[in-house]
This record gives sequence, structure tokens and C-alpha cells, in this order.
Amino acid sequence: MEEFIGFGLVSLIVLGLFLGMKKIFNRKKNLFEYDDEIILDNKIVHYGPFSGSLMYPHRKFIFLLAFSSSFLSADWTRTIDGWGIDSYSNENLILHKTGEDTSTNFYLEMARPFCVTSDPTVTIPIGNSKFSIDSEIEATMIVDRGKPKDIVLEVGNIIGESPNFDYVLKIAYFPSIRGGKTFDIKFDSNSSLDDMSFSIAGMSHAIKHSERMCMSGYDFQEPEIQDTSLI
Repeated sequence: MEEFIGFGLVSLIVLGLFLGMKKIFNRKKNLFEYDDEIILDNKIVHYGPFSGSLMYPHRKFIFLLAFSSSFLSADWTRTIDGWGIDSYSNENLILHKTGEDTSTNFYLEMARPFCVTSDPTVTIPIGNSKFSIDSEIEATMIVDRGKPKDIVLEVGNIIGESPNFDYVLKIAYFPSIRGGKTFDIKFDSNSSLDDMSFSIAGMSHAIKHSERMCMSGYDFQEPEIQDTSLI
């Protein structure tokens, strides 16, 4: 009798260990079940038109290509601080401010799903300069009459129609402008580019308005109506 009881206990222990190990392996398998979806979401986040990803090497400035220095007639939503807010896709908002001389422009992007303000970009008339796409231009940036900081501007594109061409410049290595009211960009005389000056008062309010729009879930653009007559 004791032998049967002992054998039964050993069998129960072995069975319990087997079921426990099976449950652990099944749980690990479930953890990796949606790996492909996570990777896909990561691509969607980082491969947007303004992301700089190689997946869209020339789409970063698609929105700006529609405008030259006379773009002021564009249908922007204007805040009382003079900021323009518009969209160029259902996932991306653009914040815009015209420079003090009205020939230069400052842009910020906000993209879903995280709605973080990023990618400061400026446009400026080419004038007599001779930079090409991908050139790097050294300059200094002054925020609210503070200490000048060295920055680098990268030529992302050249837009406009002859003879009125503009550079599209991505600002790199720049000081913080959050909370600032003005900033100036000053070029070396050898660059043949005029200095730029922007009043950015009210930027924090424009960003908050944009964040509400971005996180609202509403469509930025009306969906295209498909012609079903030929289907």
C-alpha cells in the first residue's frame, strides 16, 4: 500500500512540473506574438515626411515646396499672436511665423501620435549666395538678446521660381527657444546671406493649441471622396 501511495505522489509531482513548464513556455510565446506589430508602429512613427528617414528622403520639404516667398496668401489658421497653424497630412501639423522682414519664414512640425514640437526650419532668399543642397552654413543665434550661440543650418532644398529662389534650411545644434520672445540668426559676411530676425512671442500658446488639435483625434483634412461610378 505504501508503495502505491508513494508512486502516486511522485506521479502528481511530475505532472505538476510538466504543466508548470508548459504554462511558462506558452506565456513567453505570447509575449512575442505581436512583435511584428510593434516594429510596424515604430516605422510609422519614425518614417514620417519630416522625420529625416531614408524611407522618404525627399518628402521632408513637400509641404514647403508649395510655397515661395509669396506664400503669405496661403490659408493658414492664425492665432492672435500671429502664428499660423496648418496641416499637410492627417498626421502632421505645421506651426509658422513670418520673419520681421516678411521675406523669411520659421516653421515647426508636430506629428502624431506623440504630438511633440520638433524640426525647426527656416526659409530665406538666396540672394547672391551660391550654396547647394546638403551644404552646411555656419551662423550664430541669439535668443532674447542673450549670448550668441554657434549653430549650423543645413540646406534641405531650394524652392521658388526664377529669379526669386529661397533656401529651405534645417536648424541644427541650436539653443533652446522655449519661452523666448525673439531670436536672431546672423551670418558671416562671406555667406552673402542677410541676417534673420523673428518675433516668437506667444509660441507656447500656439504649441498648446496645436497639441489639443493633434491629440483630439479629429481629421486634419477631409477624406477624399472616391468616385464609385467606374467601380
